Amino acid sequence: MLEEEGLLDSIRRISGEVSERSRFEADIWKKFGRRCAMLVLDSSGFTRNTQESGILSYLACIVRLRDMMGPILTRFDCVLWRAATDNVFAEFETANGALAAALEIQRSVIAANIQIQNSVKLGVCIGIGFGDVLRSRSEGVFGNEMNLASKLGEDLAGNGEILLTESAYQEISEDLRRNIIRQRTAISGVELSYYIIRGAGI
Repeated sequence: MLEEEGLLDSIRRISGEVSERSRFEADIWKKFGRRCAMLVLDSSGFTRNTQESGILSYLACIVRLRDMMGPILTRFDCVLWRAATDNVFAEFETANGALAAALEIQRSVIAANIQIQNSVKLGVCIGIGFGDVLRSRSEGVFGNEMNLASKLGEDLAGNGEILLTESAYQEISEDLRRNIIRQRTAISGVELSYYIIRGAGI
């Protein structure tokens, strides 16, 4: 029966009994668990630019961004990606693949020169995590590294920046570690290290 259910429906079946709970949790990880790299992209200045230039103008820019990103993600062996408002969530087998895609996205966004209004250009912020997560094609990805990648991409990263979690940084090859700066911060009361690439597309 578990195979026919979605991730969250499966969670509902977890019993309060310790023995049953352990069995169901093992089943859920067996079916939905995977180790992967997660790329979380957020556009820069969505709220401010929507207020100034209107929602339709900004959405037109988001459509162009999505159309541009699809081929890039495919080229770097993205396993699955989905878009929500001005965010993009993508999964890769390796952290190297996620970072290579992120660098190409930043370069392409700069080259595309997408104008939001007057002299304001569309920019993106990216967070990358790596680790064990629960993945459902219809419901999304759940796990600590997914949470951290989302925080980095949506809350901490600035325009043109790529931020990596500690786990993602440890997974990338030595040749990709050049010009990466280690930082520390607190997110939701949790102290963590992350790594930043400023001006990645320049």
